[in-house]
Amino acid sequence: MLGIALIKQCILNDIKVTAFVRSETSRLNRLPNSDLVKIVNCNLDDLKYFEPIKNGLSDIDVFYHFGWSHTDKSGRIDCEKQLDNIHYTLNAVCLAKKMNCKKFIGAGSQAEYGRTLISLTGTTPINPENAYGISKYAAGKFAEIECGKLDLEYVWIRILSIYGTNDNENTLIKDFITNCKENNPMPLGPCTHIWDYLYEDDAGRAFLALGEKGINGKVYSLGSGIGKPLKEYLETIKNMVNQTYTPQYGKIPYNGNSLKYLCADISELTNDTGWKPEISFEEGVKKILI
Repeated sequence: MLGIALIKQCILNDIKVTAFVRSETSRLNRLPNSDLVKIVNCNLDDLKYFEPIKNGLSDIDVFYHFGWSHTDKSGRIDCEKQLDNIHYTLNAVCLAKKMNCKKFIGAGSQAEYGRTLISLTGTTPINPENAYGISKYAAGKFAEIECGKLDLEYVWIRILSIYGTNDNENTLIKDFITNCKENNPMPLGPCTHIWDYLYEDDAGRAFLALGEKGINGKVYSLGSGIGKPLKEYLETIKNMVNQTYTPQYGKIPYNGNSLKYLCADISELTNDTGWKPEISFEEGVKKILI
């Protein structure tokens, strides 16, 4: 979803894109069909061996690293599997240098922060609590060191909750929309915790803006900058899809590890790049429903 969002914005701005994709991906049809987009088959574990000159790739401006393996529930707590992603990230940095890139941009995660009760910035204290969050943080720090050695500009983006038409089908928003439409029961937690949703097109514009204007060495937190109780988002969807639907709030109790507050402070991102969200949550849901 993130890569597609960026590619769409590049096409709108007449920017050429080389998209590295997994060789056996089933999602290739999601990529926009454009003469500006060149597709290269290359798995994450092949980045280390990829030869850009043989593939006609050199003098690329910006390298965006969105690739990450083992992102399912079991994979996120598997230390050995998450360690692979640190190596993949370092290999991506080296490949960026081979292609004469000027800047490397890595996709981090809100999981790097752990649980907090404050709006998140690039300098908010870090306390990741699972292997996924720890490896994201470690990959970002290692990438920063390696970029410094290779004279590459470095930007790291800690991404919160992005939603949209290209999101996975098992995400909360997609699941809730489906159950609303079909009037199926869906057990939920209390949904009183604060959440921050950003539509995919706005995220794509943010990625492009950071490629053009992101400041070397900075970490940015990416969200809408607006935190609301999760229940408000779900009620918005319900009222748009099926007003007679009865969400089953409170059927799943919170546990001690539940994240209670998630919201980005986007002021630095806006100040540095001029970017700010343009699509409201209601507008984003309408785009999914079309």
